[in-house]
Amino acid sequence: MKNMAFQKVGDYIVLVHNAMAPTDEEWDEWMQHYTYESILIITDGGAPTASQRKRLKMRVDELRASPSYVPNRKEPKVATVTASSFVRGVLTALRWFYHDAYAAFPPDHINQALTYLDVPPRYHIAMKTAVQTLRLALKKAKAGGSSKAMPDEG
Repeated sequence: MKNMAFQKVGDYIVLVHNAMAPTDEEWDEWMQHYTYESILIITDGGAPTASQRKRLKMRVDELRASPSYVPNRKEPKVATVTASSFVRGVLTALRWFYHDAYAAFPPDHINQALTYLDVPPRYHIAMKTAVQTLRLALKKAKAGGSSKAMPDEG
């Protein structure tokens, strides 16, 4: 069963979680694809485990240490859209430590999340479509099918 799916849209990534934490296999696949872009996360409550968050930090450190990293470029942001007030509270606390890198939004504020990420309007429909496509893929996987990361869009 898949608990997470992702898709690249332009220079952004859409990452969708169901209510469960991703498996380590899913997280490892995600880490292979993540190249330090801004991310729109939609979650029904699922989130990475402590060890998965540690691997994410290691991946970000690895990308920052690579010769292609540009130190003065704009740092990527993460906007999380969730109904969970607990998750939104955790992300608000992270903002205290990571400045404006993280922000949380309730489900009816996806447009504000896209604005926060500086997503150009030409990508808004593609980003919202990706959310729906990924949600459907996770639902199908839960019903017994299988779901992989979706191809790049844009």
